[in-house]
Amino acid sequence: MGSFHVTAGSFGRRRYFLPLAVLLVGIGASQLAAAQEPAGENLPPFSERDLQYGTSSTKEICERQTNSVWVVHQLGTECIRYYPSGGLSDEEKPNVAVMYFHGDHLAGSAPLGNYGKITPQKLLDGVQSYYRKFGVPYILIGRPGVYGSSGDHTQRRRLKESYSLNAAVDAIKARYGLQKVVLAGQSGGAYTAAALLSLGRTDVMCVAASSGVYAVSELAEIKRAKNYMRPRPGCDVTNYCDAYEVIDHVDGVVADPQRVFYLIANPEDRNTVFFLQNRFADKLAVAGHRVEVIEAKGRGPDGHSLSHVSFPVAGLCARGQDPKTLSPGIQKDQPIEAVK
Repeated sequence: MGSFHVTAGSFGRRRYFLPLAVLLVGIGASQLAAAQEPAGENLPPFSERDLQYGTSSTKEICERQTNSVWVVHQLGTECIRYYPSGGLSDEEKPNVAVMYFHGDHLAGSAPLGNYGKITPQKLLDGVQSYYRKFGVPYILIGRPGVYGSSGDHTQRRRLKESYSLNAAVDAIKARYGLQKVVLAGQSGGAYTAAALLSLGRTDVMCVAASSGVYAVSELAEIKRAKNYMRPRPGCDVTNYCDAYEVIDHVDGVVADPQRVFYLIANPEDRNTVFFLQNRFADKLAVAGHRVEVIEAKGRGPDGHSLSHVSFPVAGLCARGQDPKTLSPGIQKDQPIEAVK
């Protein structure tokens, strides 16, 4: 057996460790449904200006766009773009799909990473690779203001963002005739997955949330102190002071003894600190929900990136498998094998 350790966590929750590697053994091509190629678009990279300053849309414009849903809720409207893998056709009739939410793409007003080089086709290729690996559909959903979705990314984590994405999941689910969803995400996307669960969804098979932001204003204060900035208690790094604090809304999570919340974290994460993620796991467990804390090594200079873990964990859950079933393939001191 490999070094896959399971220990009893506080309040009866369970914690297990991916000591640096998940080798996805036992999931061969013969076990997977034939991969249907997603319909790609020959479109240019996403606009950094749109990311920085936001965009608006109308129902008519939205309905003319490929892979988009127009959502209406009590806080407004939005056109949400999404990027689906294969496996979602009428002939295939899937019952479940992974709905994946990306992390933040702004630091202050500056685009993060290589946002201006990312194309829609690259996003489609990414979800398709996971579909080929796990045989379950993946759908990457653009948060407001990102990846072609209308809205303002500087207003992330305010309640309108969660309402818009919750409505988008409903619309996408109805479009493909899905019965269940797996909510998954990285960093700000993990926050989104948790927020949607706290809004009372009853169709969630499991959650795979990596490096999540669950105590928004408290984490922002930690970052301000680290950077010798003046305190702004109650305010996010976006400078908005009305974030939807997921950690304060655990009472909105509907009881479901079958659902598992996989909280994936790096204890040495220097961005979304571990103890705040752990506190959220404790609150879920105290409220009677099933929580599995997966500790793994994060990528990047701050050890924050764990999407290479949350993507596979989400796929395994959607397949009806427990991530611990991969224990024979876990080897010490090797990097986690990501599906490129």
